[in-house]
Amino acid sequence: MSGGKDQAQVTNVLNATLPTATGGKPTAFTALSTAGAMLIRLDSTLATASAMGTQLSGTGYTTGGAALGASTASSAGSAVTLPASTTSWTNGSGSAWNIDSLDITDSTGTRTWWGPWNGEPISVANGNTFQVASNAVSVSDS
Repeated sequence: MSGGKDQAQVTNVLNATLPTATGGKPTAFTALSTAGAMLIRLDSTLATASAMGTQLSGTGYTTGGAALGASTASSAGSAVTLPASTTSWTNGSGSAWNIDSLDITDSTGTRTWWGPWNGEPISVANGNTFQVASNAVSVSDS
């Protein structure tokens, strides 16, 4: 899977780390919410750097996504792998799900990272399960 950073987050980092404000100072970084867990959200359309995909809907899918759990922190720019444990959804909607991409968000829905699934769209028939194995998603800044 090859995706990337949310464009709004890139802007946030650049403006907070470079002299973009009056007086040659950086602007304050807009932090993500730490009130709840980070989430993995499944999309029925492709996400892009500037827009989230259309979130999957239907019986068996939790709107907003599933909690990622604690991952190993990045060290010296290394990748972070997630989710911390296997996450799965069983399609009970009565028709097939077509899953194109994922978005990673904070608990308020602010997106940080995104990516298409290899071989997308992935069709999940009614009654079947879509599963993301522990540490199957690798996120890096390269």
